[in-house]
Amino acid sequence: MQLYEFEGKWLFQNMGIPTPRGHIAGNLEEARSAAHKLGYPIVVKCQIFGGGRGKAGGVKFAENEDEFIYCVEEMFGMKFGKEKVEKLLIEEKLSVGRELYMGVTLDPGASVPLLILSAQGGMDIEYIARDFPHKLFEKPLDPLQPQRMYHMIEMVSKAGLTGEEMLQVSKILLKLVDCYFTYEAITAEINPLIIDLGGKAFAADSKVEIDDSALFRMREVSNFERNAESLDPLEAEAKAAGVSYVGMDKGNIGLIAGGAGLGMASMDMISAHGGAPANFLDLGGDATPSKTATALRIVLKTPGVEGVLINAFGGINNCEAMARGIIQVIEELNPPQTIVVKMRGHSQEEGWALLEARNIPIVKFGTTEEAVILLLEEMRKKGVTSSGRFG
Repeated sequence: MQLYEFEGKWLFQNMGIPTPRGHIAGNLEEARSAAHKLGYPIVVKCQIFGGGRGKAGGVKFAENEDEFIYCVEEMFGMKFGKEKVEKLLIEEKLSVGRELYMGVTLDPGASVPLLILSAQGGMDIEYIARDFPHKLFEKPLDPLQPQRMYHMIEMVSKAGLTGEEMLQVSKILLKLVDCYFTYEAITAEINPLIIDLGGKAFAADSKVEIDDSALFRMREVSNFERNAESLDPLEAEAKAAGVSYVGMDKGNIGLIAGGAGLGMASMDMISAHGGAPANFLDLGGDATPSKTATALRIVLKTPGVEGVLINAFGGINNCEAMARGIIQVIEELNPPQTIVVKMRGHSQEEGWALLEARNIPIVKFGTTEEAVILLLEEMRKKGVTSSGRFG
C-alpha cells in the first residue's frame, strides 16, 4: 500500500522524525484555514502517488494570500498521469541550508533491506545515483541485528557531515530504520531531508509503501482512505478480485505468479534475459477458475503486453482449476499475446492435459529460466522482441 506524503509524515512523526508544520486540505476553505494557521510564506503540495510532481508543477511556493489562492485553485483537479489531485498538503516554507537523501528499501538481489544515504538530495537524486554513485553510501541491514546509533554515525560521517549536523542526521537515520521495520514497509524514504539555515533537520518529503500482507497488523494505517478513483483502474480491478497487482512502465511481458517470492524471481529472470516486465501479479491462494481468469484478463489489458508468463505452483492452489481459468479467457478473447504456462503440483496432470489440448506452451518439470526462454522464443516467432515489436 503506497502512502501519500502526509500519511508517511504522520508515521514519521510517530517515530520522532521532525517534519515541517502542515495541514491537509480537501478544498479551498480548508486550504485557507491551514494558511491562516501557518502564516506566510508557505508551500502547497499536490498529494499523489506518482513521482516527479515537483518538475511537473505539483509543488509551489506562495509568499502571500493572492499567490496562495492562485496556486490552490490551479492545483485542485490537476491530473498527473491517471491521478487526479483531490488533496493538498499546506506546509510552512523552510529555509534551506542543505539537502540530503536517506531511504530504506529491499535489495532484491541480496533479499535484505538496504539503507542508503546521500549527502545530496532533492529532485535530481536519480541522476546523482546514476552519474555520481560515489556520493551514495549503502549499508545492508540484518533484520535480526538491531541497529545502533554508532552504526548511523559511522555512515553519516562517511557522507562528510560533522558536529551537530552529523548527530541530528544520525538520529533521524536510526529512526527511519526503526520506522521501516515497525510498519513493515517495502520502502521508506526521505527526499529531501532539509537542514535549515538554523541548523535544524526536517523530513521535507516522504515516500512510504507498506507491505500489503502486513496491513491487517497496522492499526495506524487502517484509517487511511482510498477512493477507487485514486487507484489505477487495473489495480482497482485486481484489488476487488483479491489479487496483488502492480503495473510497470514500458514493459511488454505480463506476469502471473503463484506467490510473491516466485513473482519477484520471475521478474528477475525476465530482466536477466533482456525482457521487460510490464506488471507484477501475485495470484495468491484460492486460485479458482474465476479468480485465475480475472487475473489473466487484467494482465492482458495491461498496456504494452505482448507476451504473458504464468508461473504457478499447485500447492494450496489446484493446477486443474487454474488451467480452466486460463482456457476460459483464451476461448473468450482469443488474445493475440503469446502465453506460456509453467505449472506443477496438485492436479498437475489434469491441468497439463487441458492446456495441451488448446496448444498452450507448457513447462512441466523445468525451471523458471526455461519458461522465460520459451516465452521469448515464442514471441520472436511472432516477430516480437523481448522489448517490443520489430520495426
